Amino acid sequence: MTAALRHRGPDAQRGLLLDGGALGHARLAIVDLEGGRQPMTDPRTGVTIIFNGEIYNHVELRERWRDDYAFATRSDTEVILAGFVVEGAAALSRFIGQFAFVIFDPRDGAVWLARDRVGICPLYYARTDGGWAFASEAKALFAGGVGAAFDPRGIHQSLRLWAPLAPRTCFKDVLALPPAHVARIQGAEIHLSRYWEMPIANTRRGTDAEEARALRDFGELFTDAVRLTLRADVPVAAYLFGGLDSSMLCAIAQQELGGTLQTFSVSFERPEYDEAAFQRQAADALRTEHHVTTVCDDDIARLLPDVVWHAEQSLIRSAPAPLFGLSKLVRSHGTKVVLTGEGADEFFLGYDLYKETKVRAFWARQPASKCRPALFGRLYPYMPRMRQSPELLGQFFSIGLDEPGSPVFSHLLRWTATSRIARLFSESFDQALGGHDPVEDVIAALPPSVKSAPPLARAQYIETLTLLSGYLLSAQGDRMLLGNSVEGRFPFLDHRVIEFACALPGNFKLKTLVEKHLLRRFARDRLPSALVNRPKQPYRAPIVGALLGPRSPEWARRLLSREAVDEVGVFAGDRVEKLAKRTAAAIGKESEGDSMTLMAIASTQLLHHRLVRAPTRATDLESVEVVTA
Repeated sequence: MTAALRHRGPDAQRGLLLDGGALGHARLAIVDLEGGRQPMTDPRTGVTIIFNGEIYNHVELRERWRDDYAFATRSDTEVILAGFVVEGAAALSRFIGQFAFVIFDPRDGAVWLARDRVGICPLYYARTDGGWAFASEAKALFAGGVGAAFDPRGIHQSLRLWAPLAPRTCFKDVLALPPAHVARIQGAEIHLSRYWEMPIANTRRGTDAEEARALRDFGELFTDAVRLTLRADVPVAAYLFGGLDSSMLCAIAQQELGGTLQTFSVSFERPEYDEAAFQRQAADALRTEHHVTTVCDDDIARLLPDVVWHAEQSLIRSAPAPLFGLSKLVRSHGTKVVLTGEGADEFFLGYDLYKETKVRAFWARQPASKCRPALFGRLYPYMPRMRQSPELLGQFFSIGLDEPGSPVFSHLLRWTATSRIARLFSESFDQALGGHDPVEDVIAALPPSVKSAPPLARAQYIETLTLLSGYLLSAQGDRMLLGNSVEGRFPFLDHRVIEFACALPGNFKLKTLVEKHLLRRFARDRLPSALVNRPKQPYRAPIVGALLGPRSPEWARRLLSREAVDEVGVFAGDRVEKLAKRTAAAIGKESEGDSMTLMAIASTQLLHHRLVRAPTRATDLESVEVVTA
């Protein structure tokens, strides 16, 4: 199992045999390179930990617990160990960071599992004949003897919601520990509890005086968050994508590092996806040492089999593939750590979805209005086809307008679009689902306080619950980074920044229809005005040209054939064949719905062939050092 995760930790692989169990760890050495070996045991109590991630305030916590614990290393791993020995699971509330860890306590035989507040680091577990198995990736569970088979409802969630909804995964009997949860295993029993709850966003209007104070407080808080994420015994670089979030983050990091920051970005041969000019403008303004990887359709097609193997879920976007190539570029420069800007859009209302929700809620108060639908024409400057007549815009955006009180009102458009993928399910797969509706799963997971919150507050909570944790931080984040042994760090996801953003008045984030208002004000003195005032352009990547273009890969032709599709059984081969012919004839003019459906089919086929059909076989077993407690 440890050898199967070598890509996550190539610096050392070590297993510890215990009485009745074993712990294994693949290490990416970043803090205390010599002293942070794992598994790590407290010599006094025998409490043992394996840990993935970073505790950024480990220096301060070491001082807090120094009188109660005899530290032997400088590592943040030992700080978690000390906190657990001194305070038990209550210590979780003191950690600023991203983490997944398992602790074995021989004093009572309990095993503890914990995951960070927003789910940056993954943690999976499964019940086995001999007890329990847990790992950072499902493939390690499969290497340890857990059977690999699709969970139809997990696949359905992934295709409808963009990701499975924890604790469900795409695999039968493999569960994900939800973000902000701790689990205690005692014998055959497991008990999960939540240790942190994301605040419900404030939507009231704030005053100018409040905004001035908020601007000052944000500057101090965010600078501290960046400063903490720069703590490492190896160089720290950053992704620079040319938008407001990554540019602002890099400006602070460059200042904190005294002008030595290296930055990395991805550009595209196809101009409709490319942001290279803005990336270069930001790099020049900040005077970073900048590196770029340029991606074409063929690159995406070549990378996708490994992307899906690392992501371990069905995908409806090809966007993770260029990021996998980008992390390879980072690693080729000898860099192990990059800062990225995830979280700013979720918590400072940067996505178009939030503007959609605001306009749709406004329109729902006068559904007969002919003027209000025209506001949608202002939302998508990067998509010319969206600048249509009010009548056409009204038809598209009116979905769910008759139920503005729905708990998932904000996401009905998105999930209606992805619901079309189910039209291609095979009869047997449809029967296995038994009428399952992933949207009902989301509604059931919402606390009562969220269901009764205003539309924008609900939208933010749902976006964090679904897209952020399961897709952006997993399939597009952790997996694409650590697939090439690179750790991502996320200052906007410091829980102090999240709590600050949620408490801000709504107009400090979304002012009329201008997103991330407070961030733009903060960036004025740090970035060129063209970057500060630039409308958001979502990160996207080509799909149809990569899979069905003139140089389509052999694996796509094979796995998208009617026979191969019918063999896997999720989709109907004859329907897929018709879709492939239609989209291949319309490359360059394909619809968004057809693109997503094609990616859903291709990724699900790859997932089956790479992880279900072919059992995980760990290589280089000799690299794992095995010791006995």
